[in-house]
Amino acid sequence: MSDPIVFVIDDDADSRRVVVELIATMSLPVQDYDSAEAFLSDYKGQRPACIVTDQRMPGMSGIDLIERLQQEDLTIPVVVVTAFPDTQSTVRAVRGGAISLIEKPCSHDKLWAGILEAIRLDNRNSVKDAEREHAKKKIDSLNDHEREVVRLLIEGLANKVIASRLEVSLRTVESRRAKILSKFEVTSIAGMVKIWLTGQPD
Repeated sequence: MSDPIVFVIDDDADSRRVVVELIATMSLPVQDYDSAEAFLSDYKGQRPACIVTDQRMPGMSGIDLIERLQQEDLTIPVVVVTAFPDTQSTVRAVRGGAISLIEKPCSHDKLWAGILEAIRLDNRNSVKDAEREHAKKKIDSLNDHEREVVRLLIEGLANKVIASRLEVSLRTVESRRAKILSKFEVTSIAGMVKIWLTGQPD
């Protein structure tokens, strides 16, 4: 797994520089942007990663960015830094999945603790996302008939019952089941169920 990268987003150049310098002293890759829009247009899916963003910025705010990431199913942990904390913004940030909301001026220790927490979380998220993507590719390789068999097997139905339900022969069900196991690269129903559930959206 590659080193985690920290994206710093703040329209205030001096504030942005302070955060970038802190991260650089910890020998982590860092990229900075003066707006959320600039980050979104440049982001190439690097993971593991975390974002440190100011809450109030011209155009898209830090909270708006969190909600955009959520809409696009991007699970990058976000640390929000703000000089103007308020209940409504805090609630929006937490609902959107912000890891920390830190008030300015913030100590280096508190900011670094928030970044470390976000990185640890995204390391776990990156592994889960990779497993999900791998499982989704295997599920996408199934045809409609095979998907029907998977769903019925997950319900706990025996091959004979599935054959009756689908109005096909037992041999057909057994053949489809064998193809499913082969495509999923597993040897048991338990393995098949794990792949199927892993590939489903949360």
